Amino acid sequence: MTMNCHACAIDVNTTVVANVTYDESGGFSVRECKTIRTGTSAYSATGGEKALTKLVSFLRKKQIETVVLSIHTPCFFPLDTVFPKNISNTTFDAHCRAEAGFLLSKPGEYMHDNIPYTLKPKQRPVRKHLVFYYPDTLFGLLHHRLRAFCSISDATLYLKPMIRSVAATLQPFALLEIEHEYATFSAGSNGELEHFSYWRLNHQNDAEYFALRELMINPHYKQHPIYITGNLSLDKSFIERLSDAAGKTLSPLNLVDLYAMENNAPSSCCTPIELKALSAAFVNLCDRKTS
Repeated sequence: MTMNCHACAIDVNTTVVANVTYDESGGFSVRECKTIRTGTSAYSATGGEKALTKLVSFLRKKQIETVVLSIHTPCFFPLDTVFPKNISNTTFDAHCRAEAGFLLSKPGEYMHDNIPYTLKPKQRPVRKHLVFYYPDTLFGLLHHRLRAFCSISDATLYLKPMIRSVAATLQPFALLEIEHEYATFSAGSNGELEHFSYWRLNHQNDAEYFALRELMINPHYKQHPIYITGNLSLDKSFIERLSDAAGKTLSPLNLVDLYAMENNAPSSCCTPIELKALSAAFVNLCDRKTS
C-alpha cells in the first residue's frame, strides 16, 4: 500500500509544497518540491490576498485535498519543562497553557508543540519536554482561508518535524541550525532527543561562538554526525571555517541522501525551506505507517 503526503512549508519569503510518498517495497520518494515566491511577510501583510491566491491556485491546480503545514514563524520561544510521565493529553495541554502565562505577555495568542526528551532512570515518575511557543496568527489565517479548498491534517512550528526527521535515523546525531536571528543545537540518539540549546544572535560571529562553545561543553557530541542547516548554512566559507575551528566536519543536512529517498523533483530538495517541507511530510508518513 502506498501512502502520500503533501506538506506546505512557509518561511519569511518563500513557500514550498512537497509531495512525498511511501511504500514498503520502494521506501520514501520525493514526487515534487514546488517553490512559490511568497512567504510569511506577504501572507501577514495588509493586502495579503495576492499571496494567498498564489498558494490556493497551486493547491487547486494539483488537486491537493489534504496538506500538512510547517511554518517558520517570525519568533518562537523554547522552554524545557517537566511533566508527570503518564499525564493525559488534555492535562498536558492545560499545563502548557499555564506555563505560557508565566512566559508570555499575551499567552492566548500563541500555539505550542512539544518533543519529549529521553526518559532517564532518575526521572521515572516525570518526563522532561521541550515545548515551543509560537504566534498563532498565520496558522489561524491559513486554516480559515484554505479550509474551502483542502483540509489541514496537521500544523506545527517547523522545528519539531525537522528535529524528529533527523532523530528518525535511530543513530546518534547532532543538528546545528543557524538563521540570521538565532541558532539552535539539537542532539540525541535512538530516535530520541537528549539535548537542545537556543541562542539569539546579533552577528554571524555569535553563531560561531555559541556553536563552538556548545561542542566544548559537550565534547561527546563531536563523536556524532553533525548536520547543519538554516539560511546561514548556505555560506560555504562559513561552514568550512566553523568545521575547521571545531575540528569536525559539519555536513549540510540533506534528507534525500540521509534516507536514500528516490527524488523525482527537479531540485535537490536541500535548501533550508525545502528541508522544512520534506521533514514535515516525512514525519507525517512515519507517524502514519507506525500507527
